[in-house]
Amino acid sequence: MQKQFFALVQSGLWGTPVDTTLFNIQTDWAQLYQSAKVQALLGITFDGMQTLPQELRPKRELYLKWCNALLQIEENNHILNQEIAKVYTLYRANQIEPVLLKGQGVAQNYRNPLHRQCGDIDLYIGPKNYEKANKLLRTESTGEHEENHKHTCIHWHGVDIENHRVLSRLSSPSSDKSFQQEIARWHGTTACRNLEIEGYQVTLPPLSFDVAYVLTHSALHFLNEGIGLRQVCDWANILHTQKDNIDLKEIADLLQKWGLSKAAKIFGVVAVNYLGLPMEDLPIPYTQKDIETGEWLLNDIWQGGNFGQHNQNRKQRPKGYWSGKWYTFTRATQRCREFGALAPAEARWYPLMLAVHSAQVQWNKMWNRN
Repeated sequence: MQKQFFALVQSGLWGTPVDTTLFNIQTDWAQLYQSAKVQALLGITFDGMQTLPQELRPKRELYLKWCNALLQIEENNHILNQEIAKVYTLYRANQIEPVLLKGQGVAQNYRNPLHRQCGDIDLYIGPKNYEKANKLLRTESTGEHEENHKHTCIHWHGVDIENHRVLSRLSSPSSDKSFQQEIARWHGTTACRNLEIEGYQVTLPPLSFDVAYVLTHSALHFLNEGIGLRQVCDWANILHTQKDNIDLKEIADLLQKWGLSKAAKIFGVVAVNYLGLPMEDLPIPYTQKDIETGEWLLNDIWQGGNFGQHNQNRKQRPKGYWSGKWYTFTRATQRCREFGALAPAEARWYPLMLAVHSAQVQWNKMWNRN
C-alpha cells in the first residue's frame, strides 16, 4: 500500500504516469484516501490517480468524495490568494511592505498550485511596523490567538494571518545569530523577489534564503511536534522547479551556518527515494549512512501525519493554560531526545529556548498590564 501511495504522490508531483502494475481491482483505495488525508496530500494524490485507467480507479462513491475534497482545497486556495491581495493592498496603503513566507508562495512551485492543501497566511513585517500592522488588522478581526515571541495570529476575513515581528528563531545561539544576520541583509532591500499570485504581485524572500528556510521551518516543526509529507513535498518542489535559478552552494552554506546540514541530508533521503526528486537537485547530497536515518524520519512522518496530529501515541493537550504549556515543553523535550540526530545543535538548545521564550511572553504580558 505504501508503494501505491508513493506512486500516486510522485505522479501528482511531477506529472509522470503511475505504474499500473502496482494497482488492481483489489486495491484498498479507502486506505489510500485516508493516508493522503493524514499527510495533507489529497490534491496531489488525486492528480496521480487521474493517470490510471478507469477500471483501476476508486469506485464511484469514493471517487466523488475525493472530487469534493479537491474542490474544497481549490476553493480554500482561491480564498487565501484573494485575502493575500487584500491584506497587501491594506498594508501598502499604509506604507508597510510585508514579505510572504512559505504557504501560498511555495505553492506556486507545484504543477497545480491550487492542489496543495493550504493553511494560514504568514507575513514577515519586522519590528518597526509590527504593532501598526496588527492595529490595521484588528479593525476588522473576529478573533486572535495568544501572541508569542515571534508573531501574533489574527483571524481576519475568515482566514488566519500571522504577522511576524521575528521571522523565525533558531535555538542554538550561534546558528540564530547567523540566521538573523542573513534576514537583516535582505529585508527591505531589492534582494527580495516579486511573485504574481492570481494576478496580484507579492514580495518573497530571496530564493536561496527561501529554499533554506523551507527546510529550516520543517526541521523545527519536526523537533517540536512532527511534520507530514506535505512539508517534504514543499521543499522538493521548490528545489526542482527553481533548479535553473538557485545557487545550491549558497543554500548549502546557509544550512551549514544554521547547523542544519544533517537535516538537509536526511530530508534528502525521503525526497529522493520516496518522492522521486533527482539527487542532483539536492543542495547537500546524502551518503549511505544517512539512509537509515532517513527511513527513521519517514516512519515518524508516516505514523504522525500532518504536524504529528494523527500520532496514536500522542496525548491530548490539556485545556488548562499552564498544564498546556507544560505539555508542550515535555513533548518537545522528549522529541528532541528521540530525534536529535536530525539537528543536534537545535535539539540541545530547543527545550531551553522554548522555556525562555514562554517566560518572556508572560513577563511582557505582566509588564503591559502594569
